[in-house]
Amino acid sequence: MNCFTCENNLSAYVDDELTTDVRRDIEAHLDTCEKCHQEYETLLSTWELAGDMRTEAAPDGLWQAVEAELQQKGHNNTTTEDLALIVRGLASEIRDLKQTVDGLRHDLEERDNNKIDQSDLGSLVLQGRRRHAG
Repeated sequence: MNCFTCENNLSAYVDDELTTDVRRDIEAHLDTCEKCHQEYETLLSTWELAGDMRTEAAPDGLWQAVEAELQQKGHNNTTTEDLALIVRGLASEIRDLKQTVDGLRHDLEERDNNKIDQSDLGSLVLQGRRRHAG
């Protein structure tokens, strides 16, 4: 298993939504890959923090208002499951952006530590994007 596949399945892994074979592959990868193991630990911490958050009841009529707006905009067949998929996709995008920012922050710290001159900054950004895409 590669890092990309592992990271894309971590949420499903935590939620116990994967087959036994895929779970074993992820566990084996997490045992050998520090980067993915850290991502897994971060995800677990996030879930724990989210679980500790106080929840409040949604205002009366919220879902009806959302449905009405979706219908008004021509999205008549949008279901709760569709919205859940959208939220999951957004969460994945946020995680990807966080990884990019963390990589850039790391690169900038290296630049400061190693006194890399300003002309190398562009190449550091490209390296960070490539690392994130890989």
